[in-house]
Amino acid sequence: MAGSSESSSVPFLVTVVTNVFPVAAVFALGWDAEMLAVVYVVELLVAVPFAGLKALFAAQPPDYEELTRPKEPGRFKSDDREGTSVGPSELNRRRGSVGVVDWLPPVYPRNASFVTGWFGTVVTLSAVFVAVLGQSVDVLATLTEPTVAASTVSLVVSHVAVIERQYFRERQYETVTPQDVVEAATGEAGVAAAVFLVASGVGPTGAVVVFAAVKLYGEWLSYRGESLTGDDREPGELPPVSVPKTVPTAVVRPNGRAVVAAALWRGVEPAIKFLPGFALVWGALTRASAAGPLVALACFGLGPALVVGLRAVEYWLTHGTLAYQRRGDTIIAYDELTETPQWSVPVDELQRVELRSRHLADRLFDTRTFTIRPLGAEYDHEITHVEEYERAVEAFELPVAAASLGRLDWRAVGATVGLAVGVVTAAGWTLTRAPSAAVFLVAFGSPLSLVVFRWMWRQGVPQTRVDVE
Repeated sequence: MAGSSESSSVPFLVTVVTNVFPVAAVFALGWDAEMLAVVYVVELLVAVPFAGLKALFAAQPPDYEELTRPKEPGRFKSDDREGTSVGPSELNRRRGSVGVVDWLPPVYPRNASFVTGWFGTVVTLSAVFVAVLGQSVDVLATLTEPTVAASTVSLVVSHVAVIERQYFRERQYETVTPQDVVEAATGEAGVAAAVFLVASGVGPTGAVVVFAAVKLYGEWLSYRGESLTGDDREPGELPPVSVPKTVPTAVVRPNGRAVVAAALWRGVEPAIKFLPGFALVWGALTRASAAGPLVALACFGLGPALVVGLRAVEYWLTHGTLAYQRRGDTIIAYDELTETPQWSVPVDELQRVELRSRHLADRLFDTRTFTIRPLGAEYDHEITHVEEYERAVEAFELPVAAASLGRLDWRAVGATVGLAVGVVTAAGWTLTRAPSAAVFLVAFGSPLSLVVFRWMWRQGVPQTRVDVE
């Protein structure tokens, strides 16, 4: 046992030395604090996307109790803009896995939401670090220094090597949940960002001290078997799906174009919400005016496009791979990607059927989205973007009235479109007069405008709900 304890102390002692030495070198040897601070930022941020990729292969299910934990007492979490109580998102409850290549373990679609979440984490952390460091450091110029570039490449190579050895070869992926993987990478960065927000203006030397202290604290907790998040969770467990051993008598699939359109539209909202973060990063990095256009392209072109793309993939995995079947007296949602039944509801146990009439894609492609709630259930199931909705109503014995979309209130729709045109026109005019100020005005005003647009759209689109007696 003594040998084991001694052996486990070596990595911790190495980490102490590697983090204390740069701090001492800044004060005693005159090392460049600006460069060290940027290298620390790069190190923390590089770990996040690798954690997202690792989470795809995490074999243990997430903690479903945590995913359903409400922010307000007495209310379920919702992944729906219309307030449907769906507990964890359908994708987080997805059963089954998919083999991609022979030399890698299977990928679990249920972990995709944790993967897409890493980008938002990177944007938020980058906004904090760059905005604070940008007060005293030319971040973009420092990033282009050969030493920093070489450090970035070294970090990427070391992450790849560690993942290959520890995560895959030693089969660590078999024992972890996606939450564990992501939080292990974001814990130190999150604590450092919180310190930066409280103590902004610390300067490059203070930043190096903060980063080193947070890393040492994280390593000390890891050495003691604890974590920065303080969470000790068990893998989640889903109830078994009861599937009759009969062939399907009816199969209804989503319309592919409607799913893609809804997926892209679903990605627009988070892209807009991230605009303030992109704007802060842009403002801090454009101190090097020669690189201004490239920074603007990255922050307001590639960044939002990546957000939309990631969320669109998540939405497609949630709804685009399902086929809705009738087997005996039961409605089955069958994932054709993982070839696994996802949920089942006996027809005679339907308690409520609701038409999600506010889906813009359903109106564009003449499809329907239903939510159904079984008797005694705490959350709803969805039947999304089906083109053969009349067949679905008949095969699944849904109330006929639920298949009829209500008429739009064109006054509310016209007001929404008019307001949108006015906002875009005003933003364009402001950008031509005072570009720098307008960027921040548009970036921080867009999320507020989105709330107004959504409220106005809800006023113009009726909602249909049928309680089954």
